[in-house]
Amino acid sequence: LIAMSITACEKSSDDTGSGSGSIPANGWRIGTTNYTTVLAMRNVGQPNSIGAFDAVPNANNLNTVIVLFNNTTGIAAGTFKVVTKANQSDLLANEIMVAPSTGYNQSTGQYNKQYATVIGETVDATVTITGGKAKIVIPQINIISVPINSSSTTSNFAGTIVEN
Repeated sequence: LIAMSITACEKSSDDTGSGSGSIPANGWRIGTTNYTTVLAMRNVGQPNSIGAFDAVPNANNLNTVIVLFNNTTGIAAGTFKVVTKANQSDLLANEIMVAPSTGYNQSTGQYNKQYATVIGETVDATVTITGGKAKIVIPQINIISVPINSSSTTSNFAGTIVEN
């Protein structure tokens, strides 16, 4: 679904909830759970992407969020609609995709849960570039676990991803 490896997800209740609506200053929120960015860098898994991690990559129970930009225009300052599309190459110049994942299992190499933003619902994210580093502010948007099926869970997401 999201130009990344999408795996089976398990239902859990630890990340459901309405959230407070606030946007974390350095990290992201899924439901009522906050994650603080330890590392954020470009081209994580895909070109024209910025990935944020709440621990050292490959650590057990790692949580991440990847922001994908259009393949042609790349990472740029401006206002972008947060959308879900089949592939990164389908993004328009003014669109980004946000792909959060939780509970990385080092032994299986898989996340416990991966999400996509709910199709048809969009918010505008703001991207600024300072000293060549991006800061992406994403207001609250609804997300759903993928693959989408009867076991999918819904929650919400908001975050500020600051490239370091």
